Amino acid sequence: MIRLEGVSKSFGKSRVLDRVSLELRPGTVLVVAGADGAGKTTLFKAVIGLVRIDGGQIYFRGQPVRGGFGDVRRATGYMPEKSSLYPDLTIGETLRFTAEIYGLPRPDADRTIRRLLTQTGLEPFTDRRTAALSGGMRQKLALCNALLPGPEILILDEPTAGIDPLSRIEVARMISALGAEGKAVLMSTSDLHEAEAADEILYLERGRTILQGNVRRLKERSGAKTQPSLEEICLFAEHEREGCPTG
Repeated sequence: MIRLEGVSKSFGKSRVLDRVSLELRPGTVLVVAGADGAGKTTLFKAVIGLVRIDGGQIYFRGQPVRGGFGDVRRATGYMPEKSSLYPDLTIGETLRFTAEIYGLPRPDADRTIRRLLTQTGLEPFTDRRTAALSGGMRQKLALCNALLPGPEILILDEPTAGIDPLSRIEVARMISALGAEGKAVLMSTSDLHEAEAADEILYLERGRTILQGNVRRLKERSGAKTQPSLEEICLFAEHEREGCPTG
């Protein structure tokens, strides 16, 4: 559905993305992992045209994206790293406002809003202002906002950052369910434990690809009697890349 080939981006003399490639398919949760500054947010902004790349090519449905990213954006629900929710609006007002922006018919929008609020456990708090929500509730609302138009693709930048452990588990379950429903999900995290439940991983370090592939096959390929964690696999790949002894 979305494919990147050799995408590069620099800001001044700083190379933020260095020939990064990936393929996002329907029914797949692809996690882009890496520490802060690895290039995750820049990569996501490049996919939807918020950042202009310096090299490489982005494809959507098999065709090169040239100029406008309108088709990509119409098919995508984007959840930025920093919440863009209006603090003075309630949960219900926020979702109704989003529905109006997308021109969704009122009956359809109301049904979808009720379903999303039920799925996220936010229904009892419909009249609570966004400014009064906990971190976990804000992230759930932001995810509802991204899902409301019914996108085929979800791009979620650090969707579980800064929230309590229980909310983190709930959001992670929702994201896994989206992949099972046939959505193409691209999400980022700096916590490799979260990538364990993903289908695919792209591990970046300072804009470079350190490790990439199917999570299950990467573990099987290690050859260890006990399957290593993704954190161990990524650390080993990082040391190999840098030519350091791995012990």
